[in-house]
Amino acid sequence: MDCLVITPHRLGIREMAERVGEEWGALGHDVDYILAKGAAARVGTITIGVPGIALWWYRTLKEIAANHQQYDLIWTHQPVAPLLPTTDSTFWNKVIATTHTTLHREYELVREGVYPTRLLPYYWLAKTGEAHFHQSLATIDAAGPHYTVVSPHLRDEINQFGIETSTYIPNGVFTPEADSFEPIRSKYGIPETATLVFNIGSLTPQKRPEVCAQHLRAAAETLDDTYVVMAGDGPLREAVSSHASESLRVIGYVSENEKWRWFSDADIFASLSAYEGMPVATAEALSFNLPVVLSDIPSHRHLVETYDAAGSLITDDTAEIAKAIATHRNERSAVSLPSWPAVAEQYLEIIQQR
Repeated sequence: MDCLVITPHRLGIREMAERVGEEWGALGHDVDYILAKGAAARVGTITIGVPGIALWWYRTLKEIAANHQQYDLIWTHQPVAPLLPTTDSTFWNKVIATTHTTLHREYELVREGVYPTRLLPYYWLAKTGEAHFHQSLATIDAAGPHYTVVSPHLRDEINQFGIETSTYIPNGVFTPEADSFEPIRSKYGIPETATLVFNIGSLTPQKRPEVCAQHLRAAAETLDDTYVVMAGDGPLREAVSSHASESLRVIGYVSENEKWRWFSDADIFASLSAYEGMPVATAEALSFNLPVVLSDIPSHRHLVETYDAAGSLITDDTAEIAKAIATHRNERSAVSLPSWPAVAEQYLEIIQQR
């Protein structure tokens, strides 16, 4: 099968797309990629975000549609465009459109105060454009595109702009053996016998890293011999770093190897995100058998309940968080998560069964 993988997005979405593409290649399929290059689109000093991405999608899909006969499967991630690049049903029947997050939900996050309220007009226009694109697709007499979501709660989100049928395919998880890594905590002066709470993720509003830093630091200070390490980078790095203390280490970007060392050496994983599609870091923590202390949002709830993970879903209450850390610090999860080969097969089956 000749496959094309397309995404303008970086970080987790790009990594997921490449992982699946690699598995397709290992199965003997031919795989081409169109991936993000360089920095985010800008006009002067302003990042143009969704409008730039939408224009990128329009141009890219229009070009591919003109010569789509060479592909059997065209896998897109978060496609959105100001106009339909083509109404050719044979093209759209080859397309899988995977949703990781929605602009509709991000608009709600602005209204809830998670994102700056000054962004309300921007996200209103963005979510309106998102709905317009997919509603326009629904007018084409075609079986495709075939919609997939990486977490069940996203079905409700895409239903808001008229997508009634989608397939849930979770992201895969790959982690090396936990005992193959040297401990790393001593590098930061954290005692071997201490309780280590680990958090990693992009320091962006939807992750609420400053809220996480405040509550985890306060919780650690009420417990004996407890330390928090927050890893990751992003626009809120300076704000998060302002909360650093003896009990809270803000260490910034870490390499892949360092990430695995922290998961291997930690006692608990914590996240207070306001919104996640498929929380990859939480899944990675579970693959290391770590107990989890998580905000009670749909994606976290799904992982904890589906895999019967050790840990707690909590509110923004320091005492509750401290109690959860104390309760679960000596526990271990024992979960079996989807592998990348199995996930890759599921995507192929969508097109093979069309």
